[in-house]
Amino acid sequence: MGQVEEIIENVTTATSVSDHSLGHVFNRTPPYRHLSVTGQTIVTTSYAVGVIGNLAALYIIHKEKKLKYKNKKHSLMLRCLVGNDLVALLGMLVQMYVQLYFPTEISGSHLSCVFRVIWRWFGLSSGCVAIVMAVERWLALTHPFFYQKNVTYNGILKAILILWTSAFMLVSMPFLGFGLYFDKKSKCCMRYRLATKPIDVAYAYVFFAFGLLLCFGISCANLSVTRYLCNSSRTHKGVPGHRISRSLKRQQSSMRVQCISASTPGEIAFARLMVALSISFLICWMPQLLSIPLAQFAPSSPKSIVFFRSADILMAIHFMLDPYIYVLLHHHFPCLKLTFEVLPRHCCCSGGSVSYRSEEAHSDRFITSSR
Repeated sequence: MGQVEEIIENVTTATSVSDHSLGHVFNRTPPYRHLSVTGQTIVTTSYAVGVIGNLAALYIIHKEKKLKYKNKKHSLMLRCLVGNDLVALLGMLVQMYVQLYFPTEISGSHLSCVFRVIWRWFGLSSGCVAIVMAVERWLALTHPFFYQKNVTYNGILKAILILWTSAFMLVSMPFLGFGLYFDKKSKCCMRYRLATKPIDVAYAYVFFAFGLLLCFGISCANLSVTRYLCNSSRTHKGVPGHRISRSLKRQQSSMRVQCISASTPGEIAFARLMVALSISFLICWMPQLLSIPLAQFAPSSPKSIVFFRSADILMAIHFMLDPYIYVLLHHHFPCLKLTFEVLPRHCCCSGGSVSYRSEEAHSDRFITSSR
């Protein structure tokens, strides 16, 4: 997951006709024109759109953090996520042009392969930030008292740094002999999923397990948030409309400060959006993970090659669309949220009316700031 160097090679190859042998598909020895001029233009434009989107997202977060991002924790996580995506896209773009225009001594050198492995860390780090976002949102909704007492800005920062360190240690293991990244005989970069030695195969499955845990955690947290909001909405709708004493009203009012009511239109839209984001996350990330065992059992199958390319294209699309989904689209084009109305309406029912001020007071608690 987050295999930046694989995305470059497979995404660009998918845009041109492949009449070459499987050895060229998996282990290209530069200089090798693996991309036509038309394909190069399309891929470069796509990367540019992603880079511009991430830069715009960073600018918006910095400019409007006092208005939109009152919660500093959300601002921190968004900056980390968008920053990772930006560096990953820039790395993909740079490596593509190095492979296209630089001689073999540079583009196929051991140092170039080292940089490819290091750049893989930025893609994996995005998943680390995403799971922190998902858990933070889950705790804020389902365990509000624990959240307010224990989840702090410094705590979230430490969690991100710990996961980043773990991811860096994982991607750096090939430098210590655990994992494949460079073939000394052919002097070319190799993918860890194509390993044949037992120790290198073991590393590929360790990477697979780490990525699978991230996907599973993010999906479970997001779907738990959706389930909580839907259940709260149904409960709120089923409450009989009898007269309530002032003391009880005050108690309910104080509880709303601690825990979010799921009856506002924004929260209903948020729940539907969570379903869509969870599905899109699995669509974009799981194929990349499944390509690891597939490469071990059927690396030369034409269907496997098509699957590898499709997985890398989906991952590249994920990096490019992230800023538009989580920042630009959500905060500046709210009318486009109607796209998610196609989700099953029975999942989230509308409850009683809540004042606009109440919705604004809690808006920073359910900002769609992650996958």
